[in-house]
Amino acid sequence: MKNKTPLLIIAAILLLSCLYKTNTSEFLFLNKEQLKSLGITLSDKGVFYKNYNPNWKLDHERYPYLGFQSNKIYLKTIQYDESDTLNVNNKYDSIFLKMETTSYDFYPILIGNPKGDMSFDNSVKLTQNQKLLPVAICMSETKFSNRKDTLIVWFKVTESLKKALPQDIKIDDYLQEPIIKNK
Repeated sequence: MKNKTPLLIIAAILLLSCLYKTNTSEFLFLNKEQLKSLGITLSDKGVFYKNYNPNWKLDHERYPYLGFQSNKIYLKTIQYDESDTLNVNNKYDSIFLKMETTSYDFYPILIGNPKGDMSFDNSVKLTQNQKLLPVAICMSETKFSNRKDTLIVWFKVTESLKKALPQDIKIDDYLQEPIIKNK
């Protein structure tokens, strides 16, 4: 029991730090259920997202599907077409392949960390002064001991996105132009 007490204290501090940031941060921190309403699945196996954009041609996207998974590796993104064959190379790919595909007109434009380092950058699609919604995901909520970082997913804002968020969230408080460090 003595050995578990420090672990419980550390876990509580990490969880509380994520909860505290919800109301004080420039990023919108959402819980597991709230993330689900955006098409993001947060589990002990990682973070998963798989979406079909019904407006992909209007948005001038090359592919209608976008997915990502973040687990023991930092981040893996995939853009694909219906005719593409997705390969399963590990258990995370298997989870991704089996998960349900959402069909939202809002989707990530950027995925990175709070410092502006981007692992997925589709910012060429941004218009000048376009604001995005930065949603923060505490990777400590997964069961990976090496993942204590925060993942920032920058969503394109649409009316559907506004409706998917809890009513008590004032989206305008979080909208911002992203700063991309590596550009």
